[in-house]
Amino acid sequence: MEAASAVGLTMLPLPNLSTLSGLQTEGTICVWCGAGLIPYTARDLGARPGPGGVQIFPRGCGSCVRDVAAHVYKVHVETCGGCLRNSPCADRVALRRLASMRAS
Repeated sequence: MEAASAVGLTMLPLPNLSTLSGLQTEGTICVWCGAGLIPYTARDLGARPGPGGVQIFPRGCGSCVRDVAAHVYKVHVETCGGCLRNSPCADRVALRRLASMRAS
């Protein structure tokens, strides 16, 4: 995966951490839909701060990553000063790539 897409993954918001299971916080199942993940289909969302200062390592399935990225992309282009001036920023590019990825 390209570096821009990897950066985009860390921009995706997670569900409320208090609602996540241990399997979701350790990246065994999708943080959004709970689908089982295998290395081929999992998208690493990057280490994140978790409850009590413990790091979590969430991952998502391709479909959820694409859907969440598409939503964040839409919000971003409507609020980013550079993007509003028709000067796409690196975040926009990264989010667009994620939103356009095949779900695998």
